Amino acid sequence: MHRLKHIDSIRGLAALAVIYSHVLEYPVRRGLVTYGFEQHLFNFLVEYLVVGKVAVMVFFAVSGFVIPFSLFKFKSKPILLFAISRFFRLYPAYWVSIPFGLFFLFVLPGHAVSPQLVIMNMTMLQQFFGVQNIIELYWTLQIELIFYVICAMLFAMKRLDDVRIVTGAGLFFIACAVILGAFRFFLEKKYPVALPLSLSVMFWGLCIRFYAMDRELWRRPLIIITAALIVFIPIVSMLAYNKDMGFQETWYKYTATYYLAIALFYLLYRYIRITNPVFVYLGTISYSVYLFGYVVQEALLRVFGNDIFLLPVHVFMLVTSIATIAVASVVYRWVEAPAVALGRKIIKFHEAKEPAGVPVPEPGVT
Repeated sequence: MHRLKHIDSIRGLAALAVIYSHVLEYPVRRGLVTYGFEQHLFNFLVEYLVVGKVAVMVFFAVSGFVIPFSLFKFKSKPILLFAISRFFRLYPAYWVSIPFGLFFLFVLPGHAVSPQLVIMNMTMLQQFFGVQNIIELYWTLQIELIFYVICAMLFAMKRLDDVRIVTGAGLFFIACAVILGAFRFFLEKKYPVALPLSLSVMFWGLCIRFYAMDRELWRRPLIIITAALIVFIPIVSMLAYNKDMGFQETWYKYTATYYLAIALFYLLYRYIRITNPVFVYLGTISYSVYLFGYVVQEALLRVFGNDIFLLPVHVFMLVTSIATIAVASVVYRWVEAPAVALGRKIIKFHEAKEPAGVPVPEPGVT
């Protein structure tokens, strides 16, 4: 299947938004913002949005739109070849990010590094065992893995393209978010509400992809899941985030965050299709941008110190973005691309021994 350039551009924009969010948080939390226009802008963003989570939810919608269709394209042993494809896509660059995260986020600040921390992070399963992420944003990758497993299970049951199952899955995870939100509200414990909400957004993205292929069949499911998200996101937010548990949480901020993420993805997918080569390239290297952005920021702060914030914060954002893109380009060139190529060679080797399959149809372009 050919790449959808405007979807790559969405990834690129989301990766830049993650950098923006991380750079914003540092001076705001330390009272280092010195320019009036930035103070007003950042105060507004901190009060009404979680910029990084907007970007992450857009990433999840993209994953739902793109990733499940990998299962349909393989000629034989689709689940095995899907696992191989995902392994070589995710793990090599991830492993490269670990020593840099350890050095800049643990060794230099003087934090203890245990063998368990390193070993469990190598698996990408650390949070399932209560082990800290070396780089905080690793939590999103674990949600991706859960989504992959669910998709593989549904595919094995020949239900991944079943209208009722996909709709039911989206609604099920919304219901789970409501239940966990209620637990969080009444028990005042940090239950992982973001997990089922993220999965529901992924199935919403999958539904959009199917709708592009068959509008008649998938119109009603898409309307149902979209309506459920619109109705229940404020309810989940009021239950889960109306009591601040240390992250400046408010229900309206998280409602606006999820609403904006959904709106941005649909607008950029359906109406504002960006195919500029610069943004397409950013989408191509977006995984490495995502993995290394925070590490590059920490490295630059070691070089410049807090004096950099005597200038407008957006200057540091620009420097961080350029440096991250440079690092990500190197990682993509020497780690990601060769790993993906190796994965494809292994897949072709397996497929060459099996009879040809039926190709999956491409989605419509309207």
